[in-house]
This record gives sequence, C-alpha cells and structure tokens, in this order.
Amino acid sequence: GVTCPEPFALTSSETCVIKYPDTIVDIVEPDLPPYSVIYPGPTLTTFPQKTIVGTTALFDVRNLLGSRGSQGFRGVCGS
Repeated sequence: GVTCPEPFALTSSETCVIKYPDTIVDIVEPDLPPYSVIYPGPTLTTFPQKTIVGTTALFDVRNLLGSRGSQGFRGVCGS
C-alpha cells in the first residue's frame, strides 16, 4: 500500500548564435590609393540545454512553469 509520487522530466534546447563584428583594416601604400580590407567576424553557434528532473512530490510543476508552459525555465542565451 505505498504510493509513490509521479516522476517527471522537462527539457529545453535552444540555438544560441553570437555574431561578432567585422574587423576593418585600412591599408596605405606609398604608390597606391588607400584601401580597406574587411575580415568577417566569427559566428559562434551553441546549443545550450536545460533539464529539470524530479518528482511531483517536491513541488507543483504548474508553479514552476507558470503561464508560459515549458518555456518558463529557459534562461538567457549562453547561460
């Protein structure tokens, strides 16, 4: 007659893209007009994941998620 609480697991995965600015180099040569060379900045892509695993006995899942559904525990990109 032992009642066990119901387990649950919630996961979130989102793409985080960070684009760094381009680098511009001005080149001046004595016999040529000045010109610029643009080196494109790197783009970094990560896929941060968050998982909450627990049991319904610990807390009410609806309070954790709020009105935003499973998006309620997502953090800031890159955290």
